[in-house]
Order: sequence, then C-alpha cells, then structure tokens
Amino acid sequence: MAAIPRKKGEDMRGNSKLHPGMTVKEFDGGYFYAAELKSFAREIGIRVGNFRKLELEGLIREYLRTGLVPSHKLIPPRKAGAARDALRADNLVVNYVGDGKTKAFLRALIADRHPELRDKSGQWYWLNDWRRKQQEGKRRFSYQDLANRLYELMTTEGRLPQIPSARMNNFVTDFRDDPANAGASRTEVMKAWEQLKDQPGPNTYETYRHMFGKRNT
Repeated sequence: MAAIPRKKGEDMRGNSKLHPGMTVKEFDGGYFYAAELKSFAREIGIRVGNFRKLELEGLIREYLRTGLVPSHKLIPPRKAGAARDALRADNLVVNYVGDGKTKAFLRALIADRHPELRDKSGQWYWLNDWRRKQQEGKRRFSYQDLANRLYELMTTEGRLPQIPSARMNNFVTDFRDDPANAGASRTEVMKAWEQLKDQPGPNTYETYRHMFGKRNT
C-alpha cells in the first residue's frame, strides 16, 4: 500500500509537531520521544523533574485538555540522600530502590510459596505503578505487601494489561500474537514498526493491519 500523504505541520514520522494549540486527539495520534516530551513540557511550564514518559504524557494531555499547567508533583520513591531500606519482609517501604537486588529479594519471598512461578511480561511496571500509588497516598505497606502484589500479578490469568506509553512494545506483542505473522523475525517486526511510524494516526497494530493488511516481506 502506498504511503499516506503527510499533512502540513507533520514531521518525518507522520506526527503533528508538539505545540500548545494541538488537540488531545492529535497528541494521542502521534509518537513522540521522551526528549521531545520533556522539551515541550518545559516550554508550556511543566516542571519535568524525574517524571517518566508515561507521566509526562498524562500531564501534557491534561494541559491540552484544560489549557492549565497541571500542579501534580512527583512523589519520589526515596528521600534524597537517604539510605535504602533494609530488605526484610516486615520492613515498611520508605526508601525504595527498584534494582536487581530488590527484585531478587521479592522473587525469593514468592519462591517460598510458589518456587515454580515464572516472571510475567509487564509485572515490574505494574508493581511499580501500585507501589507509587501507595506512596503517593501516604499508605503504610511492607515489602511482604509488595511481594504479595507481585505474586498477584505473576498469577494473573492471561496477559497483564499493556503498558500505556510503551507503544512500540505493545505493537511488537500484538504483531507476534497475530497468527498471520507466525515465524516473523525480529527484523521483520521492527520493519513493520518503522513503517507504521511513518504514517499519521495511532501507533497501534490495529492501525497497521488497517493500512497494510499483512506484513511486508
């Protein structure tokens, strides 16, 4: 299928350029790198700090919807300069570090009850999302509570929800889940992703199927 002509104001990836007057629909239909989002956020008065890409997208979306700079403040996982929590099941989560050491500790707590349980795609993202909400809500919870939540995620029936801002990862997952793409190589998958990014509209596998019908080999 021939490429769809670009509209005025679109960049080489088919995106509308970030600007204060764009609509939420235009924003959601584009694909923007973290550096672009940070630059635009500063331009409209949002303090970037340590916001993740997903959080920045939410703040920008709120600004585009209301015309007001969001007042949301990031709650860091640990206090500046504070020592990390001692990793014990009954310790409260206060100064959290989401590194390999913490992940191994949480896995060990789970292994005590289910040694054969395997990791599930997206589990660490959704665990961090849950942990962040607990800390922002100033709730008291322990590392055992954190392990219990991880256990729930790992034993969830079927796939976990897709990560909202990870459009490329979501596309790859959906591409591979389509029986029509059985046996596709990593190179083919990424070629399809790059092909989709060159078009205007949502960066989803559904859009790709609508535009191209089947993968190009």
